[in-house]
Amino acid sequence: MYKFNSSGHCTVIGRTQEGKTYTVNKILKNQNKGVLFFNTQLEDLQGYIKIDKNTRFKIIYALLKNGKKLNYFPSTRLNIQEQEIIFLINQLFEHGNFNKDNFIYFVIDEVHLFKKEGLQEITRIATGGLRYGIHGIFLSQRPANISNTLMTQSNEMLIFFCNMESIYFKNYQIPIDTILENITKNGKYSFCSYDFKNICEYSKI
Repeated sequence: MYKFNSSGHCTVIGRTQEGKTYTVNKILKNQNKGVLFFNTQLEDLQGYIKIDKNTRFKIIYALLKNGKKLNYFPSTRLNIQEQEIIFLINQLFEHGNFNKDNFIYFVIDEVHLFKKEGLQEITRIATGGLRYGIHGIFLSQRPANISNTLMTQSNEMLIFFCNMESIYFKNYQIPIDTILENITKNGKYSFCSYDFKNICEYSKI
């Protein structure tokens, strides 16, 4: 079973319905760490505790400290989603007590949707989260719209099939043609792990 690199953040990209969310959560279920999944698509996740804006942060924090997996359902309105993610990130930075050894994963789906203040807070995770024991996993089906900071602060990328925006990958010198060729051979729900220097492995969940 594939494991996320424990030393940094991860960006996960690929076309819709290629298995990004399913794969990320299956990997995380096998890692003994707390997970806060900001679920903009409002999908039920097996084995996760469903929470929302009415859940007190003290409860969220206690569950994360105990290694629980939390599925946060935000509002369907993007402007309210931004307020909710700003609140959660601020609380984790100000009142969380995580560290390099006892860290959590903060998963943000459709991260390209966040702009302005919401993106600024997500960028805090990318640039300073590790010191506070917060490891970001940023999911998107639109890699060209992801903040450059999120990309450059990630030390690994999971690439699922995405037949568009190849120029974007080439700007980062990612060998996307070779990657997509091998993913296609391996079949649906296959992905490639890439450390921004080398292709690490091809996997399928």
